[in-house]
Amino acid sequence: MRKLTTYIFAVAALTFLLSRCDKGTLKGNAAPDTKIAVGSINLSGQFRLNSVVELSWFGTDVDGYVSKYEISFDEQNWQVTTAQDSTFKFSIPAGSDTVDVYFYVRAIDDKGAVDPTPASLRIPLKNSIPSATFDADNYPKDSAITVTTYRWYGSDPDGDETITEAEMRWNDGDWYSIDPNQPLVTFVLDTNAPNTANVFYANNKFAQPNKINGLKLNDQNTLYLRVKDIANAYSIIDTAQQVFIKKPNSPFLVIAGQPQSVTNIYKPLLNGIGLAYDFVDYAKTDVQSNPVNQPSFWNPTFKHLIMQYEKVFVYADATLYNNPATGQSSMLLSFMSTGVQEFTDAGRKILVSTSFSNNSDMSSISGIYPIENIVISSGQVRITNDSAMYSVVTGPYPDLQPQNIIIGVVPIEKSADAEDFYRAQLTKLSGWQGDNLVGVRRKYNGNINHVFFGVGLYNFNKDVSKLEDLLEQILVNDFNW
Repeated sequence: MRKLTTYIFAVAALTFLLSRCDKGTLKGNAAPDTKIAVGSINLSGQFRLNSVVELSWFGTDVDGYVSKYEISFDEQNWQVTTAQDSTFKFSIPAGSDTVDVYFYVRAIDDKGAVDPTPASLRIPLKNSIPSATFDADNYPKDSAITVTTYRWYGSDPDGDETITEAEMRWNDGDWYSIDPNQPLVTFVLDTNAPNTANVFYANNKFAQPNKINGLKLNDQNTLYLRVKDIANAYSIIDTAQQVFIKKPNSPFLVIAGQPQSVTNIYKPLLNGIGLAYDFVDYAKTDVQSNPVNQPSFWNPTFKHLIMQYEKVFVYADATLYNNPATGQSSMLLSFMSTGVQEFTDAGRKILVSTSFSNNSDMSSISGIYPIENIVISSGQVRITNDSAMYSVVTGPYPDLQPQNIIIGVVPIEKSADAEDFYRAQLTKLSGWQGDNLVGVRRKYNGNINHVFFGVGLYNFNKDVSKLEDLLEQILVNDFNW
């Protein structure tokens, strides 16, 4: 009887449990929960954040795992991500100094359930002040003839694209608006209105429509720079190193590319001819052998400089100079090539006297000057002091002799559009072979406008009056058109 009672009780208990299970329901998937690592940002006034903000977030799910997140800034448009942190760059509305941005994030679990109550954060932002600086390593030289070129930089912690305007001002003149996407600006003094200058961007051939004012002729000048951002906030004004800007005194420019000892030969000859001229010494160096007068930005600075003149005399050699702005090492004629090309294309006149070495790189000057190449040969060639350089064209062009023996002579090969002008009596040594052409010239509309000597004319001063006669014939008579 006792066993029967126990059995009946057990069956009754099992029946009760089964009946309870039949009447119950399975528990559904729980939605995940989302948190932002920073609960709030309670900043105001000057302590607000700038536009670059780093945020992180996380999610939990009681019955599964978080597979991804969605982020939004308006609770309407959501973007999916699996990341749990990111750096955001926010935009501050034009004309506004501050703005509040709202950030929302919601977790999504492995079953696709979305957090119905996204985490949110108010982000108080304040516009950052932009900055502007000149390239101080490449300022124009202390004394400039009408042309100065500046490179500048603008930046903004809120994004450089938020810079809407750049402005420059000479001395106490008016602020002049510069395209913020043009970091290289050249000013060319307008000699017809001495207090103003034309403005050129980069290597552009044509000036901007408006001129800048405030320049002081034959005096020290200071250039100022500032930029403005989308919130109309200005940078601190940067001040460039002072530069002395002078007006051309003559339509004739002499460019020295050799030591003072060579200049001391040419200057009395030029003075004897009676031509007034401006003078630039590109061979002058400091104690570290860095050129002190050469422009940092040959193109465009030099091409604008040379275009201020009607005729130019250049004397140089195979010396290599380093350009700090580009890191390029080259001959002076190579640095000048772009400017010389535009100069002669415009029908202006130029006389060049130079010399080359057997390993001179001609790639950047071939064709721009009226030469194609140099004569390369084993052995050596020289011009003795009882030999001559003689003209092969009709006209009053004197034979010239050197006062001393010239060694290491490298004759030239003319370009297709040039004509032979001078040849030299050569002494060939150790099997040297080649042509003896040392002078060529090119014409523009039938007139001589480019004369080129592959030897230093200053060496041919045994009879200095003849050298003066040659310079006068070319610079005064041949170029008189």
